[in-house]
Amino acid sequence: MAFYRSKLFYSCLVVLFILSPIISVSPVSAATVQEIDLRSEGYPGNYKENTRSSDKFVTLSPTVTSYRLHFNRIALANGDRVSVSSSYSKTTQEAGTIYYSAGGGYTSDVWTPWITGPAYVNLIVNNDGQTSTGYLIDKIEFNGSSSPLINSSAFFPNSFTSVSNISVYQSPSVSTYGYSTYVSTALNQLKNISNANIGFTNSSSTAAQVRISANNSRDIDYFAIVQPYDSSGKPINELASNTWSYATMVLNHGVMTAWGFNTNNKQGTVTHEVGHLVSLKHQENYDVNSIMQKGKKNNTSFTPIDIANIQYRW
Repeated sequence: MAFYRSKLFYSCLVVLFILSPIISVSPVSAATVQEIDLRSEGYPGNYKENTRSSDKFVTLSPTVTSYRLHFNRIALANGDRVSVSSSYSKTTQEAGTIYYSAGGGYTSDVWTPWITGPAYVNLIVNNDGQTSTGYLIDKIEFNGSSSPLINSSAFFPNSFTSVSNISVYQSPSVSTYGYSTYVSTALNQLKNISNANIGFTNSSSTAAQVRISANNSRDIDYFAIVQPYDSSGKPINELASNTWSYATMVLNHGVMTAWGFNTNNKQGTVTHEVGHLVSLKHQENYDVNSIMQKGKKNNTSFTPIDIANIQYRW
C-alpha cells in the first residue's frame, strides 16, 4: 500500500448530555488557533462497532504547553460516547477523561477544557447495532510554539535525483473529472518558489517522470495518492533509499465528492500531493501550519514552513 497519501479519515435533534461539564474558556490572547482535521473512522459515513480504529492520538509539538480541541460536530447513537483522555487503557479506553454523550444525538460547536500533555480521542460504543456519523474536530487552540519538521527531517529518504525539469503527463481522466486547473496551480506554486531549482514540463508521453490520473472510486479510502517507483517498476516505500525513476499521482474524485469537497479542499489536496512529488513527508503534529498536514483542508498553498523546507532541499 502506498504511503504518500491523503488518507480518510442519523442524527436526531437531541442535545447530548455531558457527563463532564464543558468549561467555557475565553480565548487567551497569546494562543494560536490552527485548522485541523481529526475525524472518527468512516466519517462522513457511519462509524463501525467492535473496532479500535476510531481511537486517535493527538500528536503535538513538545513546545506546546496547553491546548484545547474544537468539535465541529458530534453525532452518536444511544449509549455511545466520545472521550478525550489524558492516557489510554485497552481495558477502559480512557483515563483522566472529558466525556461527551450519554443519550445519543447531535451537538455542535464544542470546545474541550484546556489540556496539558498528550491526549487520545476515543469513540466508545455499546455494541447494540446502532451507529451514527461520529465526530469531527476541526480546530486546535494552543499556547506555546510549534516545532515542525524542518530541513532533512521534513523529507523522505528517497526522491528524484533532480526536480529542475520533471516531465508531467496528465491522463484525460484529470480533465474529465475537472482537476486540470488544480494540478497546474499546484505545480506552478512549486515552480515559482524563489531560491529553489524546480521546474515541470508538460508531456504527452505516458512514460513521463510524473503520471497523473483521476478516478471515481468511492470505495477506496483516499482523497489522492502518490506512489514512486524505481527503474525496474517496483514501488518504493517510505523507508527505502532508492532513487525515483517515476511517480504516479491518482486523484480520487469519488471520495472527494462523497466528503463534500469544495474548490479550496480540492486545491489543498492536490497541492499536498504535489508536495509529495518533491519528497516532502507529512507534518504529523496538529499544531503545525503546513499543507503537508493530513486530511481535508481549506488551506490551498504551501506555507512558510513548507517553502523553507523546499528551499533547503532543492
